[in-house]
Amino acid sequence: MSEAVRLFGDAIAVSVDIKNGFIAIKGWTELSDSDALVFCQIAEDIGVTTLICTDISEDGLLNGTNMELYRELRSKLSIDLIASGGITTIEEITILSELGMDGAIVGKSIYTGNIKLSEAIVAAEPD
Repeated sequence: MSEAVRLFGDAIAVSVDIKNGFIAIKGWTELSDSDALVFCQIAEDIGVTTLICTDISEDGLLNGTNMELYRELRSKLSIDLIASGGITTIEEITILSELGMDGAIVGKSIYTGNIKLSEAIVAAEPD
């Protein structure tokens, strides 16, 4: 377990910016050689309890989110996962909840009125 994770535990959430299965770096201008899933698995192995995963290829575009990415992450990881990037509709929030995601970041969709916060809260509630 890393020293920071040992000291701060659940107070730490690690954010990973993902594009085409790799980690984006330098303000999203470059892709690293690091496989995003491997990175997430290492984070889980060292004791990180929450990952915020942003598909930057969809972020801010209001074209819909990458459900396949979140389906894969959820199937391989047991830690808390927050989906981010391109979430555009209430239906997507419902699907993410059904996939077992622990949260979603829906900034632009709220600002544009595509999603009402009160409806998003209801849609995110597990059945």
